[in-house]
Amino acid sequence: MRNLFRAGQLLLIIALVLPLQAQKKGVSSIQSGDLKPHMKFLASDELEGRETGSRGLEIAARYLASQAEGLGLESVNGEEGYFQHYVIHEKAYDRENSKAVITTAGHDSLISRDPFYFFSSNREDRTVLEGEVVFAGYGIHDVEQDYNDFKDLDIEGKIVLIMSRAPMDEKGAELRFGGQKYSGMMSFRSKLPYIYSQNPKAVLMAYDPKSGMRSLEEVSAGMTDYLSRSRSLDGEGRESSPERARPLMVTIHRNLADLILRESGKNLEEWQREIDRDLTPHSFPLEGTALRIELQMKHTELVVPNIFGLIEGSDPDLKDEVVLYMAHFDHLGTDGKGGVYNGADDNASGTAGLIEIAQAFKNEKKPPRRSVGFLWVSAEEIGLFGSQYFADHPLIPIDNIAAVINLDMIGRTKNLEDMQSGRSGLTISGGDTVKVIGGLQSSLVMEINKEVLEEMGMVGNYQYNDRNHPDRYFYRSDHINFARKDIPVLFYSTGTHRDYHTVEDTEDRLDYNNFEKMVRMGYLVGDRLAGYNGPIEVDNPMSDWEDQSGSR
Repeated sequence: MRNLFRAGQLLLIIALVLPLQAQKKGVSSIQSGDLKPHMKFLASDELEGRETGSRGLEIAARYLASQAEGLGLESVNGEEGYFQHYVIHEKAYDRENSKAVITTAGHDSLISRDPFYFFSSNREDRTVLEGEVVFAGYGIHDVEQDYNDFKDLDIEGKIVLIMSRAPMDEKGAELRFGGQKYSGMMSFRSKLPYIYSQNPKAVLMAYDPKSGMRSLEEVSAGMTDYLSRSRSLDGEGRESSPERARPLMVTIHRNLADLILRESGKNLEEWQREIDRDLTPHSFPLEGTALRIELQMKHTELVVPNIFGLIEGSDPDLKDEVVLYMAHFDHLGTDGKGGVYNGADDNASGTAGLIEIAQAFKNEKKPPRRSVGFLWVSAEEIGLFGSQYFADHPLIPIDNIAAVINLDMIGRTKNLEDMQSGRSGLTISGGDTVKVIGGLQSSLVMEINKEVLEEMGMVGNYQYNDRNHPDRYFYRSDHINFARKDIPVLFYSTGTHRDYHTVEDTEDRLDYNNFEKMVRMGYLVGDRLAGYNGPIEVDNPMSDWEDQSGSR
């Protein structure tokens, strides 16, 4: 009797557990130990930061194609196989053929080839700025503090030269604006509205000598790269915005500022010393000095790959529909000083996650009802171009894509360094918390998302899911190009951290336990959507939204 009771218990346990094991076979195959080798390769120095158009990106693409082949994913692009190549048109700053010419009454023309960067659309092949120059010190107009660098200075139609920050002592404390280390008057942004109102032809911005910086290149490699290139799929470059109609803004090297000031008898450092000593503006027109800046752009075409593979569904009536996973595999390249932007979390994590999710689906006895697609896109960091190209030139009918799951930065959790970094704008989550964006177009997609999170003991952070959130996160990753085609999207991330877009975003800083959980969660959401025995309805299409705008 006792043995019969135990046998009955065993049969009951087996009856309960077997369905669970069958359901969890795929998800249990997702292991941190399997993620790690992919991460070590994709985020290695040898891939040189996987910059779009680089050798490292091509190596990463071939690695992903080989993984897709090894997993037995179906290729659908004919002779290209898993690859989908497309062209990015790039206009880049041609430093060799760009120059500044300073002409003065008493001297021959001076030519400078030190770098300068236009804060404007780079759609023109050649841009010429020329005119008379006025020097306006720090460029401050502050009625409250009775400080005006523009008093009795006519800048209309002129080129205005200003320097960064505000009058300060040798320790860096402001001398006229409360004595603190920083105030709003120190930023270029706070200075420009008044300057714009006086209708100058252009504003030249130089870093003040006390800052220790001589050019924008020393301050932000990312900003110099952005300003020195214009990229597009159609060859037109960045679209002009209403702000572009304002006077031109140009950041210049301090060497050029010194050449412009030569006829004044002092260089920028000497003028700063005098202004800070007297605590009064020293502004003046540079009589007899004319400036001509010639910006030349050169054209390049980058042939860039996306990678796509497919698992066909098992239901004859639903297999034409596709649940599409996606992740971008490009990053920022190198910093030009020997450092590599490895992009471990951004976004080797999502890239590796897709490999393991594909493996999990292949580990199941049979595919889900719907087909499952795996799309690794390039050029996210420079404009979401890879996803845009696929959405406009899909390798499967666009109307057959039932839902999109985008994984971008899923490998980190908040740590003490994040909390102590002082870096603004961080959105990094703690363990078991995931930033969820999307699900707005389909109540079913949102419901399945919430069910899976609850079952896994995870908390969804929907703080940034408002499509009108000031930080516009809904519009800032690859899913947006599918949302605009009324396809339901889900974007999962653990958020930005102190190492975001720095050379410190390395593989050894990942939280592999939480990383594994994020990938498992992504798998389960997609598996449930792909297996849903009914229509995945779009009951709030983006095309019906009043505001469909948004940019990176």
